[in-house]
Amino acid sequence: MPASASELQTVTDRLPFSVDDTGAANDAFRQWKEEEDPDAKRLADLWTYCYVCRYFLAKSARGTFDNPSDADELTTRAYRKVQKNRDGVRNAGRYANWVSVVCKNTLLNYTRRNQFSESIDDTDRAVLTAGTTNTVAEVGFVHEAFVEAIERLPAYLQEPARLYFLEDREFEEISEAVGKPVATVRTYKHKAMKQLRTDDRLREYANRGGL
Repeated sequence: MPASASELQTVTDRLPFSVDDTGAANDAFRQWKEEEDPDAKRLADLWTYCYVCRYFLAKSARGTFDNPSDADELTTRAYRKVQKNRDGVRNAGRYANWVSVVCKNTLLNYTRRNQFSESIDDTDRAVLTAGTTNTVAEVGFVHEAFVEAIERLPAYLQEPARLYFLEDREFEEISEAVGKPVATVRTYKHKAMKQLRTDDRLREYANRGGL
């Protein structure tokens, strides 16, 4: 699935419009959705492939990834998310923007996994991290602390918090899983964060120098 820069250029040359022409991409997607036009679907698929590949190739070129294979993995992951979920895109005129958000969220989840944890406080205060300098025991401690802290949340916050913090799910995925609008899920996340910031065991990790 992932392509090198030269391979991507070869594929991009097959597009009748620029990858940056999001209006044309939206039109192709709209025509496919409304008219079931197979040619429009081919164009939408081709543009999506080119956009996703280019996005992660650019990130790789800027040194975002420690391992070059990570760019390939994220390209595949983002493209599959688009293919799986684009039937739920309600506004065809925002398709290109939606694809962009999928790419950004995929990269964000990658970054969050590498750091292992989400901030439990403001950026100028305690932040849980478990990078390469942390021992296996420390990683186990903070994971266990997160699990137990989430179990102490109000019942309605537990599942959204578990999916967000422990499984790195995107807001759209959590929304589908819990049957609540994305806006509500975001509110749940902020409420969970507020309570997790006061959890004694997570604070214990911070006080032990695990930050």
